[in-house]
Amino acid sequence: MQHKSAITFLQRIGTIESKRIISRPFATLPKKTTAEKPELSNRQKFNQISPPIKLYEKLDKLGFGTLLKTKKFIGVHKQRAKRDQQRLQHTERVGPPPEPKYAFPLLSFFAGAKVPTSFPPESLDEVAFVGRSNVGKSSLINSLAESSVVRTSDKPGLTQQINFFNVGKLFHMIDMPGYGFAFVDEAERETWRELMEEYITRRETLKRVYVVLDARHGVKVADTEFFRMLNSKKTKFQIVLTKCDLLKLPELAKRIVTIEDHLKPLRNAVKDVVVVSSKTDAGINQFRKEMLFLTGHLKPKEFYDAIQAAQDEKEAKRNKAISYQR
Repeated sequence: MQHKSAITFLQRIGTIESKRIISRPFATLPKKTTAEKPELSNRQKFNQISPPIKLYEKLDKLGFGTLLKTKKFIGVHKQRAKRDQQRLQHTERVGPPPEPKYAFPLLSFFAGAKVPTSFPPESLDEVAFVGRSNVGKSSLINSLAESSVVRTSDKPGLTQQINFFNVGKLFHMIDMPGYGFAFVDEAERETWRELMEEYITRRETLKRVYVVLDARHGVKVADTEFFRMLNSKKTKFQIVLTKCDLLKLPELAKRIVTIEDHLKPLRNAVKDVVVVSSKTDAGINQFRKEMLFLTGHLKPKEFYDAIQAAQDEKEAKRNKAISYQR
């Protein structure tokens, strides 16, 4: 009897447990956790950027080309067509009239300084160029001035002092040593940094510092530190992207967006990024215009049209004389 009652007791226990399991069919399964999305890499974040249509229009106007009419960019082209239609309702042409060619007077070197006591007396307005070594700073200055006065080199660290150049009698261009990597020791780089900070702090005629970046590499740690230094000294500065011809148009537009994001928290940064190529001259003419405006020397459009017409006439006469001699 005891044996039979034991079996009956076990059967009852089994029935109760079965009911418990049936009533809670997934009670014994592990709880489902929400899968955390893996953090995107910088490259993935970069690829997800969608530049605004206005930026593509700006780059087209500067001479960096237009987007291919592929399925990938069909949305951008539709937006642009819509904007063009809206403009045609108010004007006979799409976009502003073409800009005249802006030109600087002869660029000439007049002073170099390795120590603050060698800075020349302040007279005309000054615009200074600075950037990491080997970003194309010297080539940019030569392109703006249509000259070869500033020495260029593939070896980082060629500029080892602050060089002062006359732009005719209009203003001064200042070429500062590169920061970051250079073929000099740490002590020498520190001396350059102190010299540049002294110039930036003391110079009352300084209108703007143009920080030159290589478009292929964007903002590096050394650049960020330099931005913060300029911002802390309440110095107005603006980013200039060089070597932009080496990037495809969508990549260039995305690079500009990322740099604008870097500048948002910096009160003394000009938010508009200058985009140029010293190789193709794209963006160079517009940059000249902006510098002339900044220094108070921009003339009406008719002034530059007259200069260009005179140059064209002179060129035509020279070509005619050459063909006559042949």
